[in-house]
Amino acid sequence: MTDELPPRPVDPGRRAGVTADPAPERTSANRRAIVLTLVVVLAVLVLGALAGGSNLPGGATFPPVGATAGQAGSAAAVTRGEVARALAASGLQLEDATTTYRPAEAPAFATAPRIVVRAILPDDPGHGLLLIYEFLDQATAVAAAEAQAAYVGGGVGRVQFPNDTRFVIRVLGSTAVFYAWSPPTSTDRRALAIEAALETLGIGVPVPG
Repeated sequence: MTDELPPRPVDPGRRAGVTADPAPERTSANRRAIVLTLVVVLAVLVLGALAGGSNLPGGATFPPVGATAGQAGSAAAVTRGEVARALAASGLQLEDATTTYRPAEAPAFATAPRIVVRAILPDDPGHGLLLIYEFLDQATAVAAAEAQAAYVGGGVGRVQFPNDTRFVIRVLGSTAVFYAWSPPTSTDRRALAIEAALETLGIGVPVPG
């Protein structure tokens, strides 16, 4: 009788050309899927910012969760009066806005008490909105206005406005006034008069670019 050696056990990992440890391939596939997901999310965010959702300049921003803006006080009321007088000198009237308006804002503006007013443009009633922000003192107002100017002048803040948007940022005491308008979308020529009137008030904060 011939002694026969028992057959060697077949490594399951070698059947049908399967490698013994497929884990590295699964890990690589998972990484590719994560990277692809991140790319898609970023693309959606960028396209959303570029597209905008309103005919008003600037996409809406809101205070961080848990933050409260509070109510604007007497300082904002005084500035409102100054804005009304400046506009009246240019033949424009001012009224309290009846619609919600929150343009793209840097954090200090986004969390500040504010009032929204409208310079009446008979030929373009959808525009002419201005915001008056109230702060603790003039130094805080200046710092907040400079941060807003830097925000809308470039980067994330800038892409939320049309390319030809004109900005006016003025500091009056402990308040800051913000006005943004786009000439091609403003059908009332007096929109430019709003800008000129505001530039007679307080301290101007230039927007870079």
